[in-house]
Amino acid sequence: MTLGEEASRSLQGAWGLLRRHPAAPTAFNATLDGFWRSFFAAVLLLPLDLAYLAMIGPAEGAADAAPATRWSVNILVYVIGWTAWPLIAFYLTRAMDCGDRFLGYMVAFNWSQLLTGPFLIGLDVLGRSALPQDVSVVINLAALAGVLFYEYLIARQMLGVAVGKAVVVVLTALVLALVLRDSADFALKLAAPDEPVIITRPPSQ
Repeated sequence: MTLGEEASRSLQGAWGLLRRHPAAPTAFNATLDGFWRSFFAAVLLLPLDLAYLAMIGPAEGAADAAPATRWSVNILVYVIGWTAWPLIAFYLTRAMDCGDRFLGYMVAFNWSQLLTGPFLIGLDVLGRSALPQDVSVVINLAALAGVLFYEYLIARQMLGVAVGKAVVVVLTALVLALVLRDSADFALKLAAPDEPVIITRPPSQ
């Protein structure tokens, strides 16, 4: 099976997980080779992520950081996000006695990002460009809640765990994403040059 064929089949499986189709988990290549191939989703999403960051601009307080620094930090955080979660999930699933299903879960999770990533970015862009801020905030929160529920469905179906354990998996992934986002903003603020201090002398008498 070519990588393109596997991506197409995996996307169908990801959509099937959202619909809770009983055959959806079998659509994924739950092997070590399939695990590595699923990171092709990160390659596909990188241009969209960079275009989105370029459109929204740097966070408050980070605008003075050099452009090369901003892009380097953003790309580094992107790579860390795609690599840190599999490592955390590996130990988390072992602690939950479902480590034998780790590969299938990660393959499904990675490919599902091709659905959730453009969905969240598209709604945020729409809100920033065409909707009042209050409406945009509500829509983005609702979209995030929908994505978290979808990730809950992935955990439930691919790991075969109870509700409580699936919630722990989803919240752990969310906390990691928030920490990485805040870490990137903090690093860029540190990299921004300090504003010069202007000392004014009182007029001479």
